[in-house]
Amino acid sequence: MKKNKLNILDCTLRDGGYYNNWYFEKDLINEYLRVMDIIKVDCVEIGFRFIDKVKTKGPTAYSEESFLKSLKIPKGLKIGVMVNAADFINQSDITTSAKSIFQPKKNSVISVVRIACHHHEVQAIIPLVNWLKKSGYQVGVNIMQIPELSTKEIQNTVLKVKKSKADILYFADSLGSLNASKTKKIIKDIRLNWKGRTGIHTHDNMGIALENSLEAINNNVDWIDCTVTGMGRGPGNTKTEYLILELKRKNEKSENYVQLLNLIKNYFEPLKEKYKWGSNPFYYFAGLHSIHPSFVQEMLNNDSFGPDDIYSNLKYLSTAGGRKYSKELITLGKNFYKKVNKGNWKPSLLVNKKNVLIIGPGQSTIKYKKKLIGFITKHKPVVFVLNAIKPFAEKYIDAHIVCHTLRLLSDINKYKKFNNKLITPYSSFSKNVKSKIKFKNVLNFGLQVKNNKFKFEKNYAVLPNSLAITYALGICTSGQAKKIFLAGLDGYTSDSPKKFQMNELFQNYRLENKAKALYTLTPTNYKIRFIKSI
Repeated sequence: MKKNKLNILDCTLRDGGYYNNWYFEKDLINEYLRVMDIIKVDCVEIGFRFIDKVKTKGPTAYSEESFLKSLKIPKGLKIGVMVNAADFINQSDITTSAKSIFQPKKNSVISVVRIACHHHEVQAIIPLVNWLKKSGYQVGVNIMQIPELSTKEIQNTVLKVKKSKADILYFADSLGSLNASKTKKIIKDIRLNWKGRTGIHTHDNMGIALENSLEAINNNVDWIDCTVTGMGRGPGNTKTEYLILELKRKNEKSENYVQLLNLIKNYFEPLKEKYKWGSNPFYYFAGLHSIHPSFVQEMLNNDSFGPDDIYSNLKYLSTAGGRKYSKELITLGKNFYKKVNKGNWKPSLLVNKKNVLIIGPGQSTIKYKKKLIGFITKHKPVVFVLNAIKPFAEKYIDAHIVCHTLRLLSDINKYKKFNNKLITPYSSFSKNVKSKIKFKNVLNFGLQVKNNKFKFEKNYAVLPNSLAITYALGICTSGQAKKIFLAGLDGYTSDSPKKFQMNELFQNYRLENKAKALYTLTPTNYKIRFIKSI
């Protein structure tokens, strides 16, 4: 087979935008473009072209012509963008939608357009491929999650792409599950029906993104993706700085490597320190079990998840299916609970004019177990436990409180065995989630999240976040409890931003007219009165 010219496509600003919502300083972008040209990268995929009615992301999420023309783009450097097939196939007229964000190539800074799609979407985006090609662009079709397809599915997908006017057929290791042998086999399956240009986009879940890219090069794949320091969704991608060294060794590229090192030191190391992308055991596990990397990324960015929580959730996803990312499973406060979904249960039926003890996951519950049981036995409070922890025998517990869907589903078997009640914002869940928690002891208390807002109603609460402790405070206050006692909320370290956020939560709660007095029965780093003896 004739060997085509190798093309290096760097997509740092596009894939890396998943960490900073596509907000990059213009000085960084201009220096990045200059260095990419110097080290002889062939194409920079500068960002997406999302079709958002309300634009809430940074400039490289939209890569508008006016923005691109404000940049210092070297003359010989090709500029590309990516679009998502899903944005177009849901439109009544694909070409009309394309015309709304693309000019003819002769009037555009862009040379290359890639369309990211799943195998079942290929047929639907052929009109988009052909319109872009007719408009003068070099067009790539990027098949996502291809390692999860059978040989027959790959071959059928390739035949559909072949019917279009696509220039490049890309395959993406979206879930980071590829290895060298799988890479070689996929290339062989593609080549049975495709003789055109081929590209690969790898993810570094298992630390072998570079190895997979080099295997692809050895098998005549001629478009290779990379990102500076591997910056990209989840664990990131093949690192540009490593790929360039390998290609230099193969005499495929010559470059001024020091310029790249300076770019990394001055611009990307500070970003990596802030956003902490790169592989770790969780991404490795996700790669082994074909779990979408965004699950890991979102849990790592949420301090309410400890290592045991993340691992437990990933084990659940490995059996339940985690290939498709679902925002519902990683409920992130206001983004998920933005609507008012009233419950059908009133907390006053359980806690009205009664003291309540809320127990968190801290190690202090072990040390102070006797004290806590003594308090329960003597004062008879209503006892709520956050999530699926079991600090002591069920007879001392009235209900478990949980509002994070993935945490709920990963612990579903525990809840089935518990005889205690389960309090959740059931009304907000999808039919799929509801079908899995059809217990006779589920109590449905509604939740809406708004920044810096507290509101306590009979069957729902408006709260500033969806943390289990905040939800518990909402339940107690809406139910007109007498006093609230806490245990096992040991707190974050003194230098953690989360400590200040939690103290702010408790402080703002106390300012509410309906707020109840707060006490803690175990030591805590938070500003809550500690009751030493009962």
